[in-house]
Amino acid sequence: MKSKMMITGLVLFTAAVVFAAPPATERELPPQDAEVLRFVGRALAWHPTSKFTILSDDKHMTPSGSFRLIQVERTGASPGLNSRSTLVIDEPGKAIWFGSVGSLPSKEVGKTVEELKAFVDVFIPDILMKNMRMKAKVDWNVTKEGPSALVPFELVVDTGYGDFRRPGAVTVGGAFVLLGAPMPFDQDPVAYRREMFETSKEIMWDHEAGGATVSIVEFSDFECPACRTKWPRIKSQIEKYPKAVLHGMVNFPLPSIHPWAFRAASAAWCVSEMSPKLLPQFKETFYSLQNDMELSLVTPTSVDFVIGQDLEEEQFRECYLKKISLDAVHAQMAFGNFLGISSTPTYFVNGWMVQAPDALSLDQLVKALVAGEEP
Repeated sequence: MKSKMMITGLVLFTAAVVFAAPPATERELPPQDAEVLRFVGRALAWHPTSKFTILSDDKHMTPSGSFRLIQVERTGASPGLNSRSTLVIDEPGKAIWFGSVGSLPSKEVGKTVEELKAFVDVFIPDILMKNMRMKAKVDWNVTKEGPSALVPFELVVDTGYGDFRRPGAVTVGGAFVLLGAPMPFDQDPVAYRREMFETSKEIMWDHEAGGATVSIVEFSDFECPACRTKWPRIKSQIEKYPKAVLHGMVNFPLPSIHPWAFRAASAAWCVSEMSPKLLPQFKETFYSLQNDMELSLVTPTSVDFVIGQDLEEEQFRECYLKKISLDAVHAQMAFGNFLGISSTPTYFVNGWMVQAPDALSLDQLVKALVAGEEP
């Protein structure tokens, strides 16, 4: 069980498996860019004891402008959060990319943009299939506005039920490849995400907003053990502040390691469309059966739940594993990848990312936000 939980947390953080982030060299620390450190502290998962240090900050020139390759170390947080992160700042594009960063084999990439794209078209899908059993292809037809030192693409990933998209890019010249998403460097990342949640159609809210001032948006997988064990901590905050806290869920199944998670996500979306307030109860039903659940049992378990809650079985069957719910779950997965989700569960509390929350720090965060304060 422990190993499965670790895989769940790392499976989308491809750097840990495929694209090893460039290590910090043994040298004096570079100047500690206050703007970068503030951005990182508000963009990465929040914890009250976190301290960030820039280990390396290397500037690279390309024909299209410069980019900075920066490695940041987090210390002082909970053991699961202490780590090193690599990010790329696209200076002409005024964007900062978080995610998996790795070097490309320069001798094989080629010299032209066409040769670079042709190499990536083969290289990345081959690596993902060999290391993660992930079937994907590269789509270069991505809107690009203004100058940039990066060439963006999207990975079109096959879940077995259809496709979803996750963003990525290569630096001009082909030195590095990124699997991640850009954020505007001139905007506050917390406010940026909060605004996205206010307009997103991918969130399954389980009750009306009313006068709620704090939103908790959960990205989770029904087959994820950590999602099950962390849910009571989130639920306690919802119950503690019933009028102030609004809860919503976004399906983020990991089909490459969780064989029945996608089907459960489809069922959850259908239940949410029929009766949003039943979504937490539906989730808890699957969590309670998680150790014994199998692919063949998802459908009868879901139907039993629908009938037991006096919902229309026919309406559910017209939705479940049909195009409408499959498209919705794929859109939710794409939304999570655009937000830089690297593990499940991941929560956003008024735009602040939270991963593996301990009860004390989560209570501190929500209490401050309910009071209208910064954490």
